Amino acid sequence: AMGQAMHRLLEWAEPGAALADAHVRAAAREFALDAGQARHAAALAERIRAGAGGWAWTLAELDWHGNEVTLVHEGRVLRIDRLVRHRDTGVWWVLDYKSASRPERDPELLVQMHRYAAAVRQAHAGAQVKAVFLTGQGEMIEVT
Repeated sequence: AMGQAMHRLLEWAEPGAALADAHVRAAAREFALDAGQARHAAALAERIRAGAGGWAWTLAELDWHGNEVTLVHEGRVLRIDRLVRHRDTGVWWVLDYKSASRPERDPELLVQMHRYAAAVRQAHAGAQVKAVFLTGQGEMIEVT
């Protein structure tokens, strides 16, 4: 539930603004968290936005951005946590949030990220696509 609340808070996050207290309370209700757990989920979300991938919430850096982006690839419906296109480079970034550290050590998560990147490459032929995990510790871990 903590990870789900963190995801929801990032979905609702406004670029350039702190997480709204009303959103933290709403996520707590939705995922049945007590006040301490809700604060922890909010702290994880804020670490992601303040960390190495924080630029992905800076509108001046982006041509396009979306949360919970749905794509269909090879007959599968995929939901990408956040998809952005960097204004200066034109690179599409597939961003996947993880509350736990070291998601790059999970083979299933790596397969999922490669699938997401392939779906974005198919949707935007010829574009450069990068896939990264953004962790609750503020890390940005590129999937190769």
